Amino acid sequence: VSVEVGKLLDAGLISLDEDKAIRLTDAGRAIAEETYEKHCYFKAFLLAAGVDEETADREACAIEHAVGGETFRKIKAVYPLP
Repeated sequence: VSVEVGKLLDAGLISLDEDKAIRLTDAGRAIAEETYEKHCYFKAFLLAAGVDEETADREACAIEHAVGGETFRKIKAVYPLP
């Protein structure tokens, strides 16, 4: 965990306050929000396709990290969800 925290610090995605609490930077928050948007979209897409909720949640988690931002925007443009 400490290695990954170091990587996130070096990338400027998190900061540590004086109490050693981890906080997202603006850049880190933007990535987190984009990742969450992808997760919600792909979970809804899978649920609409008839996938059970547990599987949809698990597989959306995998998809959200595999699909880049540009690809995600193109998928949403072709397959908009309500």
